Amino acid sequence: MKKRTIIPMALAATMLFGFGCASSNDATNDTTAMDDDMTMSETQTMAGDDPETVVVEESVVAVTPVATLDVTTLVMENTTEIDQMFESVEDTEQYDALELARMEPNLSTFVTLVEQSGINNDLDRLEEFTLLAPTNEAFAKLPKEKLEALVLSENQALLKAILQAHILPNEVSSLQFQNNTQIEVGEDSYLPVEVGVNNTNIRVGGAQLVKTNIEASNGMIHVIDSVILPKDAQDDSPIGY
Repeated sequence: MKKRTIIPMALAATMLFGFGCASSNDATNDTTAMDDDMTMSETQTMAGDDPETVVVEESVVAVTPVATLDVTTLVMENTTEIDQMFESVEDTEQYDALELARMEPNLSTFVTLVEQSGINNDLDRLEEFTLLAPTNEAFAKLPKEKLEALVLSENQALLKAILQAHILPNEVSSLQFQNNTQIEVGEDSYLPVEVGVNNTNIRVGGAQLVKTNIEASNGMIHVIDSVILPKDAQDDSPIGY
């Protein structure tokens, strides 16, 4: 079954960040990659008693240095109520997912970092994908000194690796997330998925989906309330725990 490459810098970033398994579901041993023409529901990914794992494959590409971003230019507040996000956009499906994210003020910091990292160029090569998009206030939860370290030019690969965890290489609706499953985002690195009763309180990698299923022409956006970070980051990582 063919795997899909989504973030070229994932392996290089692994050397900086020390990725590992973030899932507590030790019973999940099988790893399944999605075909280009398969959805998660078609492969029964994240299904109940026999959970499978979505795979994001890594490859290595040289880092092109970029200017350090001034963290003071990032917006750390939401200007729109969560339930009102995207309400002013008529027919969201006429825009691609990243273009749609640019139109929502609450996602301005996420979009800025996506463009700073160069991941927007990688997304252009995908036919469809899902964004788990943290709000501005989600980034405000990060300690200032850690956010400042994250946007340094020498940490571009690390920034890419973290943003990678916010991108799924298929269109995934909220109904397709199942409790006690996991998503693989790097070598031996997983995001646990938790879902409450009646598909409520969905969490991916500890971040809660606060607005779901914003449909774009090439995928889906789910808004989340926290930045997803691998939980076993090395202590000496610039933004480690």
